[in-house]
Amino acid sequence: MEPVLIAAYQQMLNAHARCSVDRILEEPQLRSEFLAQVRTSVPNGQEADILHGLNNLRKKSKLPRRDEATPASI
Repeated sequence: MEPVLIAAYQQMLNAHARCSVDRILEEPQLRSEFLAQVRTSVPNGQEADILHGLNNLRKKSKLPRRDEATPASI
């Protein structure tokens, strides 16, 4: 599931100027959008498993950084 999470996170960075893992975890609208993107590839993914996986990728420094993403429109 790691490649799916990384791709969905990259899409979030591209779409939202102030996106971060913390904001995805804390803000219901961003969390819902992220979960919807992931579930296009992992339809039965449980919210807790998806968000836990995202947090683990951050801890392992496997997520793209803002400066590596295409700038988002404000």
